[in-house]
Amino acid sequence: MLKFLTSLFKPEPVKPAPATSDTSMLFAVEEIVPFLTRLANNPRFGLPGGLAASVAAGLPDLAEQQSRRWRIDGGFDTLPAHFEIEVMMERGGEADVTFSAPQPAVEEINRELAAFDAAAER
Repeated sequence: MLKFLTSLFKPEPVKPAPATSDTSMLFAVEEIVPFLTRLANNPRFGLPGGLAASVAAGLPDLAEQQSRRWRIDGGFDTLPAHFEIEVMMERGGEADVTFSAPQPAVEEINRELAAFDAAAER
């Protein structure tokens, strides 16, 4: 009986927000890991440690026009969220990287992409 009563007052666990939006950018392959490191260092994101290293380990195995997807359970603004990163290898040492996440996270990813691109142009 006591367990029943205490379960009535237990808060429901917060479910991770689904990846409902996406954004992408064409990267030189050697820029992917620095960008993911930058994203992981953004205080609004709660991405798992070693994410950039995990992606880096999978890149050499991809041939042109092959892709690989990483599904990540992380957080955004202290709430749980699902993320996906897909890398599609292109010609000339470039890769199209697509980020899927909840809409507010995608908006922040877009700001980070713009800042990263602007810094690379300098």
